[in-house]
Amino acid sequence: MKELRDWISLFAAIGHLSLAVVALASGRKSALARPLAALCFVLFGWNFATLGHHVFGGDAFAVLDAGFTALSPPLVLEVVLRFVGHGRRQRVARAAVWLLFGSLAAVSLIGLASKDVVVWLDAPSWAVVFLVAWVPTLLFQLFLVVRHLAEASDPAEKARTRTVLAALAIGATFSTSDVARGLGLPLPYLGSIGTLIAAALLTTCAVRFALFDRNVSVRTAIYVLGMIGAFVVAYLVLFGVFAGSIAAQAFTSAIVTLLVIVVARELGIARAEARERVQRLAVLGRFSAQMAHDLRSPLSALLGAVQVLEGAGDDAATRKEFLGLAFAQAKRMAAIVDRYDRMGRVEPRPTLVRINEIARAVARLHALDDKALTLDASDPECEADRDLLESALENVVRNAVEATAEGGDVRIETAREAGSLVLRVIDSGPGMDVRQRERAFEDFFTTKPTGSGLGLAFAKRVMVAHRGDVTLNSTSGTGSGTIVELRLPG
Repeated sequence: MKELRDWISLFAAIGHLSLAVVALASGRKSALARPLAALCFVLFGWNFATLGHHVFGGDAFAVLDAGFTALSPPLVLEVVLRFVGHGRRQRVARAAVWLLFGSLAAVSLIGLASKDVVVWLDAPSWAVVFLVAWVPTLLFQLFLVVRHLAEASDPAEKARTRTVLAALAIGATFSTSDVARGLGLPLPYLGSIGTLIAAALLTTCAVRFALFDRNVSVRTAIYVLGMIGAFVVAYLVLFGVFAGSIAAQAFTSAIVTLLVIVVARELGIARAEARERVQRLAVLGRFSAQMAHDLRSPLSALLGAVQVLEGAGDDAATRKEFLGLAFAQAKRMAAIVDRYDRMGRVEPRPTLVRINEIARAVARLHALDDKALTLDASDPECEADRDLLESALENVVRNAVEATAEGGDVRIETAREAGSLVLRVIDSGPGMDVRQRERAFEDFFTTKPTGSGLGLAFAKRVMVAHRGDVTLNSTSGTGSGTIVELRLPG
């Protein structure tokens, strides 16, 4: 039975380290990637410490076991909060859990230098402290995931949520049994089995249900699993060779761990660089195309004026007329360059503008008819930089048009509400899930393969520069689409 438990600990360690590498390599844009990778590294350490304690004995492994156990709850909470899209809303709960379990982990690790702490780790009081903090934390996490499942309407999101809920319930409850044994309860060791099942469920979710906002290929998962299996076997060999020497074990473990991190980092960087190159090229292409479009007309007029001047000879009136035209077009081009420079720096130059006019201009740009416009009858005015405000609205409308490319409606509304002037863009596209909404205003975050990830981020900066704000309301899978509101003081 003991040998079976050791084998399960070994497989669980391999599974968690593999999932950590997959998360880092395939999910850089996902809100879940980093916290899940951190959790998997800690669970790998816990399973490996448990295995080392059974196979090699010694106090060091027992201390590491307790330290990794104490670090697991706050990382589980991070993963759950990111998954349900409450990463920013639950700051107080996050801080409290990190403070409590971080302190417990720090005190536990003192056992590497203190025999008294080692004795306390084996006493029921350590288990009591952990369980008193862990049980309400676990119930809170289960509540968040169950509520998210009830609110989700997209079938894919429901499938992801059920899988995450199963992984949380099985992994957490099974692992709790190992700590509860410290109270003298006659419970079996189920922690390694629970974490192994949880790793398998989350890997399945990554492969089949796009846990990291994109499906991970089976070939990638198998490749990483084989690579990590080799690394873990290397760990065991090194610990066997250097049995009895903690310093040598620590040094060789650090070397192997660094190799794992380097491999994961290289896989992640290679994929990330390729995606970012595409995104930056898309941004530059769109920006340069718009600038070329704006410069084309005055440049053509300028060249035409120069050609006329070349053939005007001594006709003073003609020369004067077309020199004036050339000068006017050169000033126009300088103004365009200045406008793009201000757009890049988001530097407002406020004038009195009518938001209905801005809505009409953007609607014409995207070929939206009058039926797509619902404008405030009072024709409200405000102090704003027209160019920046129009560009911000145009970015939002472009996102809406692209989201409804396969059929759907886009509407632009203006209104005066609660002391604010509102430009509202409504589309009937597929919407965003909670994790996408959480990151929607981050630079370079996009859900489109060729998107720039700058549209909403730019709109946010423009509104903040005008002492306003942007709000987004969206739900995936409901057919209700997305609503983005640009609010200006007024």
